[in-house]
Amino acid sequence: MPVNKDAMARYRILDKMLSDPNHDYTTAQILERVCREYPTHKVSLRMIQKDILALEQDFNKEIERGRGGRGTVRYKDQSSPLFYQELTSDEEEILREALRSLGQFEGLDSFTWLELLRKKLEMPQGKKERPVISFFKNDLLQVDGNLLGQLFLAISGKKVIRFGYRRFEKNNEPYQKITVYPYQLRQYNDRWFLLCNPVGNEQYPFDPALIYNYALDRMDGKIEVVEGKPFIETPIDIDSRFEEIIGVTYQKGVAVEDIFFAVKPQSVDYIRTKYIHPSQDEVNFETEKDFKRRYPSLKDCKFFFVSCRPNYELYSRFASYGDAIIIVEPKEIRDKVLKTFMNAAENYSQLETV
Repeated sequence: MPVNKDAMARYRILDKMLSDPNHDYTTAQILERVCREYPTHKVSLRMIQKDILALEQDFNKEIERGRGGRGTVRYKDQSSPLFYQELTSDEEEILREALRSLGQFEGLDSFTWLELLRKKLEMPQGKKERPVISFFKNDLLQVDGNLLGQLFLAISGKKVIRFGYRRFEKNNEPYQKITVYPYQLRQYNDRWFLLCNPVGNEQYPFDPALIYNYALDRMDGKIEVVEGKPFIETPIDIDSRFEEIIGVTYQKGVAVEDIFFAVKPQSVDYIRTKYIHPSQDEVNFETEKDFKRRYPSLKDCKFFFVSCRPNYELYSRFASYGDAIIIVEPKEIRDKVLKTFMNAAENYSQLETV
């Protein structure tokens, strides 16, 4: 049937909203968007309902109703909207390479928006090409794609979720059910983590100042959306908070400290280009002179410092450099790393051949 210009403009807005994988909209919300983008047009709720019916009957778009809540509507197949935006040749090539790179992470290639981009770029799903950019991944720690996808959509849609979780030290115990407000997925050391805040109860009230992390490979893989429970957004700037630490372990009450360390000559250039932490910098001339006076055994070293909150990952990072790095101050941190090396030396000294 013929479609006039005004109807086509509405169809474009409806098409975009009905194919949005991260949100479910009611007809009232769609009407509000159309009225906001075309304030000069007289549009009614009845007209929006007719437009949706036209998409369903005249354009063969299968519509799901009520899946995201009472009164919501969406395409059943959100990877095939009616209208595609034209891309430049440069945009197409950049997106193709980005898709190839993302495809290296198991679980991402099933996302609806990736499927849509593949269709736009006419990229066969099974075609294998050598990527321009390659990322290291530990196949033993790769998370089931369905789990990663479910968490991605829960965060995007601001849904309260429940899952089973079991810590490393409790492998023989049943999974503990945890209900959380999910905020972000973060990868560190080839492992995925969910940053979130548990929903409070009478014994442990909700604390908006907390951010917990749960390793995805310790979950039972069954993500349940808790319907009817309002989502509480965190007031915390997560990215800023995690700039203060290495890894994902943020310990409440542990302050940011300036940590000074010496680097042996053969490793200086490496440490200069591969930071221990983004705050890393070299000490000034006077401070270095003072350190060399106080620690004569380090007179050939170059001195650096980082400003961050000490945690398990920090100690592990320093220990991973072996004898190339020596922590100078604070003494408490130096002693903890020293104890790690002493325990390791004892383990090696006890080895006996048979």
